[in-house]
Amino acid sequence: MDVSSKGLTMPSFQRKGSNILIRRAQYSDIPFMANIAAAEFRDSDLNKFLCPYRHQYPDHFNRRFLQMFQARHFDPRSIGFVAVEPSSPHKPVAYIHLTRFGDDEQARRLIAAQDSLWRRLCHRLLQLRTMIVNYLWPDRSTDHDAARQFDESAKRDSEKYWGSDEMRAKYGNRWHVRGLVVSSSHQRRGVGQALMAEVLQRAQQEGVVVGLEASGDGEKLYRLLGFEMRGPFSMIVGPPVGGFMMWTPK
Repeated sequence: MDVSSKGLTMPSFQRKGSNILIRRAQYSDIPFMANIAAAEFRDSDLNKFLCPYRHQYPDHFNRRFLQMFQARHFDPRSIGFVAVEPSSPHKPVAYIHLTRFGDDEQARRLIAAQDSLWRRLCHRLLQLRTMIVNYLWPDRSTDHDAARQFDESAKRDSEKYWGSDEMRAKYGNRWHVRGLVVSSSHQRRGVGQALMAEVLQRAQQEGVVVGLEASGDGEKLYRLLGFEMRGPFSMIVGPPVGGFMMWTPK
């Protein structure tokens, strides 16, 4: 399903440093992004809990990320960026996914710019294909009881930190980082900070906060960028690190 030429205008490459370029993510980037996420998260404490059979069924494990990124691609509130090397501009080495919540002018403008009949049709077709694939080839990498337990906990946390009437009144208009992953070969080279700059610049210009759920490793980077911890996860899998963090514009 190639939608890159149907109503989707991809901005030109932007240089961030001497050896890394940051550009908008395209549909053709999704397999690379899924592979990066699967490789970096394969043996995380969370996926040891959620996907105990990931090594027996690696394709099923990778498919979870692939389908997640495909769905986000067609969300008119979401945008993505990838980091690439100039010598391999079509092979991402890192990515970030962002979602713009709220109903202020900037949020409406983003939705209007990204929503189209063609994208809606592609999204419907993708949903149908995903449903058929998952029915014919169920995910065997995942412990579905563990996944349900985690999803229920995540919903409670989301309501507590973002979804209640009080939190929506305060932070309903915000950018939310859905995922930031840098491949091992390119870590500690400033790539994560370059990708985060894309959302922080937007949030500063629009005067809204940035929220995210941080892993233990991610927490270190986010604190350096000015994020503050709002609270821990209610369900702890592995060491009690990370949690819900927020950045406030100056």
